[in-house]
Formats: sequence, structure tokens, C-alpha cells
Amino acid sequence: MSKRIISILSIILILSMLLSACGGNNTGIESTPAGNTDPTVEIAVRDDLNFALVAEPKTLNPSLANNLVDYAVFHQIFNYLIDLKTDSTMVPGLAESWEYSEDGSEITFHLRKGVKFHNGDTMNAEDVAFSLNNAIGSAATKNVTSMMDSAEVIDENTVLLKLKYPFGAIEFCIAASQMGIVNKKAYEADPDGFGRNPVGTGPYKFVDWKGGDRIVLERFDDYYKGPAVIKDVTFIIMTDSSTAVLALEKGEVDIIDTPPRTEKQYLLTQPQLKYYDTEIAATAFIAFNHEDEYFSNAKVRQAVAHSINKETLIMGALEGDGTPLETPMAVNVFGWPEDFKFWEYDVEKAKALLAEAGYPDGFTITLKTTESPTYSKPTEVIQDQLKQIGITANIEKLERGAFWDSLLTKRDYGMGMAAWSVVYPDADHIYATFHSDMITTGLNYMNYNNKDLDALLDEGRTSTDPERRKVIYREICELFKENSVMVPLYTYMSPIAADKNLKGVLPSPTNRMFVYDYYWEN
Repeated sequence: MSKRIISILSIILILSMLLSACGGNNTGIESTPAGNTDPTVEIAVRDDLNFALVAEPKTLNPSLANNLVDYAVFHQIFNYLIDLKTDSTMVPGLAESWEYSEDGSEITFHLRKGVKFHNGDTMNAEDVAFSLNNAIGSAATKNVTSMMDSAEVIDENTVLLKLKYPFGAIEFCIAASQMGIVNKKAYEADPDGFGRNPVGTGPYKFVDWKGGDRIVLERFDDYYKGPAVIKDVTFIIMTDSSTAVLALEKGEVDIIDTPPRTEKQYLLTQPQLKYYDTEIAATAFIAFNHEDEYFSNAKVRQAVAHSINKETLIMGALEGDGTPLETPMAVNVFGWPEDFKFWEYDVEKAKALLAEAGYPDGFTITLKTTESPTYSKPTEVIQDQLKQIGITANIEKLERGAFWDSLLTKRDYGMGMAAWSVVYPDADHIYATFHSDMITTGLNYMNYNNKDLDALLDEGRTSTDPERRKVIYREICELFKENSVMVPLYTYMSPIAADKNLKGVLPSPTNRMFVYDYYWEN
């Protein structure tokens, strides 16, 4: 057996163990297989679904999206070369098979034949290569494409993807939410409008988008896996989570992704509802703009780190439903140093650091977050904790799209309370947010530039030695602590609440929800 095959098998084994650990926290999962192919299930007459969204998507163009609300809709519209299922297993998708070059720097994908787009076109290698190159060229996707070079057509049903270097977690990147395969003809006809009128190969096709109100999809009867059971899907935009919970209770909506944690105990007592929960592969943190007047100073950043009591934060904002986070990377991913500790809570130390930085009386800042209670409530606790060391933080709550536009695009902030979902279970997922190459071309919205960190990140993603990689990511954690690059806060649970008669619902560590698997049962 070649060393390359042994290496691949080792990586698969490690990732399988990690994903199994993440899946172990699920509650409320159906004990019988979910899906639309069980002949013993008596399907109700009803064939529609009303899905409450906690915010309005920014776009339905996969290569421009970078948040979970967008993903919830276009997982229904698009397919991927490799499918990452709700339970975090990977299976062939639009690619029936694939193989690697001897050095691992090229992947040849063999496509399914006869797959139809929603506009009637048959998918071919031109569509796939175009989709991959479009994603590779987008700044919004650098978290999953920075190791990719280009894609080219070999023949009508074969595509070659070239990598800049071999990368162990590449299949997870290919399966990432932003890598949906689009119809080349429709995209090129209206590149700017594609995000409001998408064309994919998925089980549901786009019908309408009424801004601030709803997005309507309908079943695609020519779907290559066969038509879905549920025919009509309406995503109803309900930014007030309490209103969404009330609508679910009344039957006006059938499912809510991420209902507020404060409603958990109430939802669990409702006999007509079912509550699902799993630990999400994500990180909540305080983001600093390193070019800001105050937060360019490492002592100020460290003072903020010492001011945060994570246990109190989790109890006050999450009803205790979270786990303190000590590292920049998410827990349970490969390379995560489980025993690492960030700066401890110490108010007096924080005050002393502020004085050393030249701010003995503190200062006043704007603390940005989204209007969703998922983020705004923790931000209020953080505001109170900052007050204890002399920092007055005026909270600015923004609509989700406006918040990320402020951080990612305009970068007109000093401090923000944010969360970022992990798209593949490897510590390398922090590369796109913190490598200096990503300041102008990617997702490094903290404007952090450290050549020592760049060198470690580069070695971490290109090394083929798992043990060396573990050492590298511990060194990265030490660097983050010493420089207080950001303040890791906690990981948290990802809840779903739904009508008890809606079957096939599964919580997912990567927040993947597939209406194709849903069906109504009497």
C-alpha cells in the first residue's frame, strides 16, 4: 500500500472519529430512517411547508454567500460534486466518482450523466468548471477555495480541479455550502441578478422573492434523485424570534431554524412540537479591527480578554447552553489542542493593562452585533463586563446583512460580537480569517497582519505529518493568546423546533437542512 493511500485512510479515520464525536450530542432525532422513500409511511394529504427564517438571506448566489441563513435556502436549490449530509457523512453528489493524481495536487471528477437544471438544460463539464472557477475567484469563498488553483474541462462529463498544493481536507471544501453548481448560461446572462433568480439542479426551483417577507420555491419534478414528497416550500422571513415561536405554536409556520434559547424549556413542553438540538461546529468570539485607534494596541485587546467571564456569559446569555471556548479554532476539529487555556478572567489585571496602554479612565466605543437575540443578548452581557474595567460600550444592533457588510466590506468597526460556522473539521479553517493574504482578497476582516502567524498557517495546511500539524496549531494558539488577536468566547447548540408530524428533520453540526428528506406523517 502506498504512503499516499495510507495517509488518505488515516485522514478519513481521524475525521470520521471527530464527526462521530460531534454527532453524539444530538437529541430528539427520529429512531426510524427519515426520507421520502419509505413505502410503509402513510403520507398526509398536505404537501407544503412553511419554514421560518430568523433573518433575510443576503444572496442566493453560492459563490457570494457566507452565512447560515443564505445556506438554509440554497441547499434546496443547488447540488454539489460531493454531498455532505446532515449527519456529516460524505457521499458522491453530482460527481459519481473522482481520483487524485499521484502527488495529490489534482482531482479528476467524473460527472453524473443526464442531470437537469431547473431551466431544462442538461448539466455538463462546462457548467461545473465554470461554477468551480467562479467560486475560486470570489473573495467570499476564500475560506474553502484558497488552496484551489483552477478547474478545466477534460470532456463533456469530466472536470479536472488543480490545487496549489495537496490538502487533506479538500473533499470537505468541495462539499462546502458555497460550492454549489450553477447553470453557466443563466449566470452569464445576468451575473448581478443571479443571486435573486438562481438556477441550480437541486430538488427545488426558485419561484419568487418578496424582500422582507418570503422566498418561494417549488418542487423540481426532473430532479435526478426523483421528485421530493413536499411540493411547495415557503421561507418566511421572521426577524422577531418571539413572533416566529408564536407562529409555530399556532401552526402558521412548520419549522424554525435556531429558535431563541430562552424558549427551549417552553418549546419542550408543547405536545404538538418537537425540539432538536446538537452542538454546532462554530465559534463565538469578540472580533477586533486591528487598525482601530484603540484595538491596534495589544494591551487593550488583552484587557478585554481578561474582562470576560465566560461562565457568567454562557449562563446569562445562553441559559447555560454552551461551552467555554479557549482557542481560535472550533472544538473537536483536527488539530484542536483540547487542554489549551486562553487568558483567565481577572478584572484587576484588565484595569492595570488599560492603564499601561494609556487609558486609566477607560474609553467609549461602539460594539457592533446583529439584531438577532443569538448575538445581541450575549453582547449585552459583554457590555456589562466591559463596564467593570472602565470601557463604555454602546451597542449598535444591525440587520444581519448590514452587520457583515460593516465588518467584511466596509470594516468600519472597532469591536464586534460575532460567530463563524466551520465549513470543514480541520484547524486550518481559521486560515481565511487570519492569514494576511486574506486582508484584501478574503475574509480577514480583523485586518490582522502577522508574518509569524502566516508562516505557521502555511505550514499547517501543507504539512503531511499529522503530529507536526498538531504542534503547529498549538503554537498558533499560543500566538493568539500572546497577541490577543481576538477573544474566543464559547461554542453553542444549534436548535430546531418543528411540528411533531414533520418527519425527516435532523439537527446538523454544520447547519445543513434538506427539505428533500422531509415528509408529513399522520
